[in-house]
Amino acid sequence: MKISITRLVSTVILAASLQSCASTSSVANKITVESGEIPPDMKSEDFTLIGVLKERGSYDKYVKIAFANYTGKYVLATENEIKDKYNDTNQYRYIMDYERETASLTVVGSGKSQTVPGKRYFILDRKTDKEYKRKTWSSFYTKEMQAYLKAIEAVKN
Repeated sequence: MKISITRLVSTVILAASLQSCASTSSVANKITVESGEIPPDMKSEDFTLIGVLKERGSYDKYVKIAFANYTGKYVLATENEIKDKYNDTNQYRYIMDYERETASLTVVGSGKSQTVPGKRYFILDRKTDKEYKRKTWSSFYTKEMQAYLKAIEAVKN
């Protein structure tokens, strides 16, 4: 039996929507120092987190919204501002940024594939030059940012 592409795409969208409905808090609970996604020194250190702005209004708008709910100290800056204005790695040790990832989804029976883009967030420890990457990536980047920031807050408390 052939499955129509429309039906398959609808199923994929529904599954993705259900995944995005997972509470931000339940996702944040899985992001820990022990899982390797948060630097251990964040527990005891006083720091100002840098959120990276990409100079794309559509993305930067959501960064600003996510950080507005973050209770820790932070600045939002472009990559150039980070190099010029926030180069003190003692005060601005940690940067929250992302890398793009994609996956191919092959439609069974048709041989056609579709590329699904997403973002994998990480914290860069500028003193050690080590990245603490999320175990998962998602195309729901707003939820990912919110969950990561909640997890960082939980480590501080």
